Amino acid sequence: MDISELWNEIVIDWGSLQVTLGRLISMIVLILGIMILAWLLVKKAMPKFYDREDTSAALKGKALAVTLGLVILGVLIVLLNGLELDPKLIDNAQLGNATINIRVSTLLKGLLAFWLAMLFDWLIQEYLTQRYHKQENIADRAERNFNRFRSLRPVLYTLAIIYFANLIGLADYRFFSIGSGEQEVPITLRKVLSGLLIIFSIRLFIRLLIGFAFKNYYERKQLDQGSQYAVNRLFTYFAYLIGVLIVLNVSGLDLVGLWAGAAALLVGIGIGLQQTFNDLICGIIILFERSVKVGDVLNIAGTIGTVRKIGTRTSVMETRENIIIYVPNSKLIGENVVNWSQTERKARFHITVGVAYGSDTDLVKKVLVETAKSHRSVLKFPAPWVRFIDFGNSSLDFELLFFSREFLRIEDVKSDLRFAVDQAFRENEIEIPFPQRDLWLRGGKGIDKLTNRGPDDN
Repeated sequence: MDISELWNEIVIDWGSLQVTLGRLISMIVLILGIMILAWLLVKKAMPKFYDREDTSAALKGKALAVTLGLVILGVLIVLLNGLELDPKLIDNAQLGNATINIRVSTLLKGLLAFWLAMLFDWLIQEYLTQRYHKQENIADRAERNFNRFRSLRPVLYTLAIIYFANLIGLADYRFFSIGSGEQEVPITLRKVLSGLLIIFSIRLFIRLLIGFAFKNYYERKQLDQGSQYAVNRLFTYFAYLIGVLIVLNVSGLDLVGLWAGAAALLVGIGIGLQQTFNDLICGIIILFERSVKVGDVLNIAGTIGTVRKIGTRTSVMETRENIIIYVPNSKLIGENVVNWSQTERKARFHITVGVAYGSDTDLVKKVLVETAKSHRSVLKFPAPWVRFIDFGNSSLDFELLFFSREFLRIEDVKSDLRFAVDQAFRENEIEIPFPQRDLWLRGGKGIDKLTNRGPDDN
């Protein structure tokens, strides 16, 4: 007996179940291969991620349970196909233009694909998270665990869905068609899932590139927060634009014909949404020009606030009262905007005060300067100073000028200084006068003089 005959010799004959020696050996080899792969995964690969002190016991248990489930599914699939015990659940069912066939092993293969996606999702995210945060402490790492790389999950699960749709014959199901005749382009489930996969992959690529390569570049160049935000936004817009073009190309759409046919519609939309497009262009200009950055303190028509986000059409500003205001980007470009943070993170402010005629002006100057220097929000350099503004009707008018970095809460700083100045003037017996007027009344027998000395004087 030669090897070929030996290979095809039936070793199991049980009713309709007949298994040759070759098929039995193949089944045993496949099952052993599955066992070896599982052992390598559990004993060699997983300890690199799950034997560390910052990985929870629950996560280790879930990973081991999923691995065991994968082994069981793999063995069942091998047995069903090897023993030809794979009954059909759905046989040549028509759904639109798609023909669906589902066996027991088909469901097991689909479940296997989803469990593999789940396992690789955990392993890859854990690996990337630990690599990214290896220089940070465990508390910070645990707090952000699986958050930065959560975009990996939709990529893996979309791949599993595409595999299962192809397996049962549902991938060619047609939703609708664009065009007619030779220009007809069918939109199928495969194209929709492929488009989603491209968008999810670009999203993952953006997050990884910004989280790794860009972060290292920012640290080397010491770019400020606003510059980092501008670069990230511009790169995100460009990447998604490329992704949309790739999706349209994969769908089979003629981009040249599409734009040409939509030209008239786009003109009408452009006229109707002129202000919206103006805001969009201004948003791009801001990101390129960086005249306004995230974190800047702006004064727009008397409203003072901090820029929290620069969007494509509007920017988000938080006022002193912790109120969120959405500002159209065109206002940041086309109107007068005071940016207190553009050059230095400090600005000059002032308060005014009047003292009675006859007061010691040198003492007044000294008291005002010392009061300003004692406040924690007033910068020591440049030092505060005092101006003698004018000889007023009822007082000698002075102006206390100082620098501060408290842009949003500067009114509170001014209030504190006024309280302190009033207290210091009382201690040094410097009088803050009230308005005084002499009123002459011409009567029948002469002129009477009434002096307005204030509400508390008799």
